[in-house]
Amino acid sequence: MAVLLISCTEKPKGFDSKIFTEKEVSDFIRLNPQWDDPAKEAEITEKFKHKMINLSNDPNFLTDFPLQLKAILDTTVSGQDIKLAIFKDFKDETRPKESLLNQLELEIRGMMSVDQVSGLNIDQKYTLQGIVYKQGKRGDVKFINQESPIYALGRYTFWNMKVKPLK
Repeated sequence: MAVLLISCTEKPKGFDSKIFTEKEVSDFIRLNPQWDDPAKEAEITEKFKHKMINLSNDPNFLTDFPLQLKAILDTTVSGQDIKLAIFKDFKDETRPKESLLNQLELEIRGMMSVDQVSGLNIDQKYTLQGIVYKQGKRGDVKFINQESPIYALGRYTFWNMKVKPLK
């Protein structure tokens, strides 16, 4: 009886997260408990793809999501030279075990000016704010069903970036 009571009170992964996107993924997982069932996986993954692409338009999509700067590239958009800062998820073993962050994959391409990237350092970790410039492709959003599932949220391009180093 005690085991049953404990298992009923256990919270799903990421349930109390203050990170908007982590909480949204956690809620989706909780609402789709059959996701790892091979008969339901494709159908639920398709719903997940739509949810993530639509969620990228939400102003809170990047709020407090920790990302690591991987590269800064030179590019041109509408004839204007800009920098493209590539930020990706990172694994951190010190995160609470309830957190989904180590199971989420996300890539953000931030369109920035030379001045904006001048203080950034490759491999440093940041939180971002910005406006979606180009939505990701549904094909980049995936559910990788393994012992510890991976939720690939996709790749998105943002502009009007504000970057804050993690403490």
